[in-house]
Amino acid sequence: MPARIAIHDVYIRVLSATDDDGIRRMAILADHDHLLRRFGMSETIWLKAGQTTGLRVRAVADELWALLEGSVEFAWHDLRSGSPTQDSWLRLTCTQPTLVLAPFGVAFGARGLGERSSLLRLATHADADADDAAFSWDESA
Repeated sequence: MPARIAIHDVYIRVLSATDDDGIRRMAILADHDHLLRRFGMSETIWLKAGQTTGLRVRAVADELWALLEGSVEFAWHDLRSGSPTQDSWLRLTCTQPTLVLAPFGVAFGARGLGERSSLLRLATHADADADDAAFSWDESA
């Protein structure tokens, strides 16, 4: 069940793996989840302790991030004008596989906490959008 959170439209779900005849599987996303309105890109990210992606605001792209292994801190900052949670911050430390949504207009980033963390990033649009903005992790304090 999704957690109640402090930023409008943010979604968080713990992921669980299953074993089937010795094959370990973890479902990340299905069309019936209705979390991405289209497919734009996918990438895998590996972070070491202390490494960050920085905070990025996507002008039109929603992004789903899945922590597959390790531990990270996710951070969101709602920069959407007129949002019921405008200017709100949310930080979440995850130590187990977790799926999170970063809606467009919300600055989002991840910071590695463990020796190595593996993440999957899915977005509705590719990274070529010139209207996107980026901030360093230090600016989020």
